[in-house]
Amino acid sequence: MTINLRNMIENSQDRWEHLTGQAFQCSILISPYNKRITVYEFSLRLDNGIEEMIQILTEKASEYQLDKIWLKARARWKEKFLRSKMKLEASIPGYYGGVETAMVFAKYLTVRRETPSGLSNKNHAIKPVYNALRGTHSDSAVPHGVIIKQGEAANCRDLASLYSKVFATYPFPIFNSDYLAHTMDQNVYYVLALYNNEIVAAASAEINTLDKNAEVTDFAVLPEWRGRRLASCLLLHMEDVLKNTEIKCLYTIARSSSVGMNKVFANFGYGFGGVLINNCNIGGGFEDMNVWSKVH
Repeated sequence: MTINLRNMIENSQDRWEHLTGQAFQCSILISPYNKRITVYEFSLRLDNGIEEMIQILTEKASEYQLDKIWLKARARWKEKFLRSKMKLEASIPGYYGGVETAMVFAKYLTVRRETPSGLSNKNHAIKPVYNALRGTHSDSAVPHGVIIKQGEAANCRDLASLYSKVFATYPFPIFNSDYLAHTMDQNVYYVLALYNNEIVAAASAEINTLDKNAEVTDFAVLPEWRGRRLASCLLLHMEDVLKNTEIKCLYTIARSSSVGMNKVFANFGYGFGGVLINNCNIGGGFEDMNVWSKVH
């Protein structure tokens, strides 16, 4: 696993910690804002490392009154995480170099946090519907007068304004133009849709060069521009850019409540990987998030 560069400037409440036990080491982000602990890197020295790590993480979560712990891990650790009372919520085929699957595990400390918040409690019905759409690529023609371009530092103030208009809350500080500029200097590629020099839609690709994957995320479209396939245009642009790199796997974590965005990923051939229950603080509350991915 690699440190998520999106968090190098955190929400003011969030903090990094490095934990060391007898059998493990891990780097975590403690987020009171999202009421969760995210494990970004871990290494094991002994066979019981996972059990010890989860025990200490649970104690840490209780200390900060957090109620979710989550992480991605290679498939070979599956049984050890399950024995440590972690739940397998999703999988991302090809996450590691386009070859090896990442599994997403979570532990909940309250019944409330573990209870699905929305459409995901009907996941058994939704999954086949979305999968039936796979590959039925809809029209992604750019609307007349709209320009699709890469985001630059000069766009950060307007980009932050767009995000603040679209989202009541967000798990990362994308309302902060300094944060956006910082991520642009790292491995986050922003793509914008402009009309009359105004940003009307945006998205990003967070590039993980070590594991050769990218998370396509931060999709936002102004209300008056919805229904014009701008999200599809942005996704197509990012896919075209990433085809010329060593990136092998694309994935996203989309709001379960956003039927339109889920359909976009299904239409582009992404496979449904599972649901992350009440995963983050977005849109004014905690929401379930759907995982989609494809190897290209």
